[in-house]
Amino acid sequence: LPSTGRIACQGIAEAYSHKAALRCFPGCQPEFFAKWEDVFHALESGRADFGVLPVENSSAGAVSEVYDLILKYRYYIVGAVELTVNHCLAAKPGTAREEIRRVVSHPQALAQCEKFLKENGYQSVSCSNTAVAAQHVAEEPERDCAALCSETAAEHAGLVVLQHAVQDCTANCTRFVVVSRRLILPENGDKISLCFSLPHVTGSLYRVLARFAAMGLNLTKIESRPIAGKAFEYLFYLDFTGSVHSESTRRLLGSLSKELPGFSFLGNYRELV
Repeated sequence: LPSTGRIACQGIAEAYSHKAALRCFPGCQPEFFAKWEDVFHALESGRADFGVLPVENSSAGAVSEVYDLILKYRYYIVGAVELTVNHCLAAKPGTAREEIRRVVSHPQALAQCEKFLKENGYQSVSCSNTAVAAQHVAEEPERDCAALCSETAAEHAGLVVLQHAVQDCTANCTRFVVVSRRLILPENGDKISLCFSLPHVTGSLYRVLARFAAMGLNLTKIESRPIAGKAFEYLFYLDFTGSVHSESTRRLLGSLSKELPGFSFLGNYRELV
């Protein structure tokens, strides 16, 4: 990835998207937006060069709204990173655990801590972002409210941590992608992303996937999303390991682009680990 550029993220400072942006662009100062689609609007208007967005969590699954936006705008994926996510329970200073009745966070974070929330009888309250949740709790006049967020977000909002690592799965990771209107094809790119729809023919998906298997290409993600206004018709998002610098892979992509409705090549990039 380029070392400079204007970066757009959803949320506020110390959100997990902010941490992912810093992994991809060390030292960057992202501009923050309220909604995920605002990040795409920033790219569309030229206000930002890159957007950093979460697409999947290891325990809570796909972030469907972000996949819908990727399929809507068809901008290029130029990088990806997997971030370890540790949620803490944080409240205003002086708050006792026994006082907590409500827990605020993003729906994905609430899903990642579902067992913890049920065991403690906490009411889940959704908000737009984990760091926004911490800010909300800091400004909340009542003392029965806590946030699920990162420890740095809690510290940034002036909260204290009541319990560390409350996520249900200890190996909790979220995958983020870097999106751009400009195609970047690094020599060491090892993952390719595509999207397409399929003709209404029996076995059409099987035949497409079998071609990847026949070439020894490893599929790492397939996500189907309904096409608005078309009953029981779907767009497919697909990741696989490969490089466009391989002639056989280029031939496969060329064939698929001619055969599959709604085909888009979304990028060939390197995933940071």
